[in-house]
Parts: sequence; structure tokens; C-alpha cells
Amino acid sequence: MHDVRHTIGAMLDTAMRKRSHPFDVADWQASAVIIAPHPDDETLGCGGVASKKLSSGADVRFIFVTDGSASHANRVDREALRIAREDEAIEAVRRLGGSADRVRFLRVPDGMAKHHIGKIAEAIAELLFVWQPQSVFVTHTKEPPADHVATNLGARGALQLYGRRVTVFEYPVWYWYQWPWVRLHDRVPGLSRVVLRQTIRTLAGLRGLTLFNSNAYVGDVVDVKRHALAAHRSQMERPAGLDDWPILADVGGGDLLNRLLSDHEMFTRYELNART
Repeated sequence: MHDVRHTIGAMLDTAMRKRSHPFDVADWQASAVIIAPHPDDETLGCGGVASKKLSSGADVRFIFVTDGSASHANRVDREALRIAREDEAIEAVRRLGGSADRVRFLRVPDGMAKHHIGKIAEAIAELLFVWQPQSVFVTHTKEPPADHVATNLGARGALQLYGRRVTVFEYPVWYWYQWPWVRLHDRVPGLSRVVLRQTIRTLAGLRGLTLFNSNAYVGDVVDVKRHALAAHRSQMERPAGLDDWPILADVGGGDLLNRLLSDHEMFTRYELNART
């Protein structure tokens, strides 16, 4: 059954790539703002694109919406975790080829973004007016986590306020948390219901055949992406003596990470404010 699941997932991946358009030269060279709900989403969802853009000299900026303080809130002080995750985010951006002065933290309380959508929109719009990017990357509208949904809504609101032409690339992270890319039963407590719900919502991945219209080959920078992801140590490593500390490799028995570290990053691409 394991081999069948992986085979179906690989077939769907191939079909999605064939039905979508690869990045062209202009896409790689365009300046970009990457908006992440939490520190690590920037690398998981579009770290390969960020790395290749930065190495080619494109201007890439990063906005982290929530403070990430709830990921292990029952195991460590929230303020200490916030500080750690901001440091990790800056290091990840450095490993992708960026620098700390290209990073902004909105510090919305982790898990509470849905209550601050207006504030998120205004804060992002203010930065867009300063940076004037040609493209914006944000988590996908079909993402299950509430903070991801709120970040997408906040970004859309910001782009309306901004009003200038921009190409939007919505990137999936937890969208892939569904069969066949991960098993239906997850050993992580509370997540089996999420994977089942997501599998039903997307018709076991079939909706991705029409959902994603853009893809970027990042196979040549997967090691860079992996190195940047390792900078998010609170999400990737168990501290000494804390064997119950959850890490990303636990999710789906590691299958979610494997999918996110594949040779292609997928996007839903569209133009906004094209008439201006």
C-alpha cells in the first residue's frame, strides 16, 4: 500500500507539472516580497525560488506575519520561543542568500492571525508602497491552517490597498498534507482528522491538476533549501533530553517534508491591478 500511495503521488506530481507553465526568465528576475504566516513557511513553500532569485541578483524581501510563539507553547516560554524563531528566520534568509535588512516581522500572536486580518493588510500594504515589488508570494488560499488562511486574506487586502500591478504566486505548504502525499493516519496526535479533511476537500489531490498553473524547477538548489530549513532549529531538531518535542519530520512520518523538498515548487499564479 505504501508503494501504491507513493506511485499515485508521483503520477499526480508529474501531471501537475505538465499542466502548468514553468517559470520564464522574467519570473526569475522579478523583484519579490515573500509573505510567510510563520518562520519556516518561506523556506518550505518557496525557498528554492527565493534562493535562485537572490543568486541572480533579484531584490527579494521577506515578511513574517505571526511570531511563531505557539508551536511549542506548552514546552517553552512563548517570548523566548518568539525570539528564537526570529533569529532562526533571519539565519534561514541568510542561507537562502538574503540578509537581515530584507526581513520584517509583524509579530501577530501565533494562532490569532484571523483576528488581525485588517492590521495585517495595512502593515503589508505599507511595506509594499516602500518596496514596490513586481511579484508577491503568499501561502495558498487552499491551505488548511487558520494562520495561513488569514495571511492569504491579509495579503489580498494589502494588494487591494496597494493598487499597483503585481504578479501573485500562491504557494502550498500544508496543502500537501493529504493522501497520497502523506498517510491517512498520522502518529502525531490530532493530525489524522486534518489529513482526512484535506484529502476530501481536494479530491485526493485531483484538484491540484487545475489549481496550480505555474511551476519552478528548484532541483539544483534543494541542498540550499534543506540547509536554510535546518536553520529553523526549533522546528527541525529535538533539544537534548526532550524526546517528546515535536518536529516537522514527525508529520506524516516525514512524507510532508519529502514532498516540500522535491525538485519543483508549485504555484497558483495570477495578475492583480493589471489596469493600472
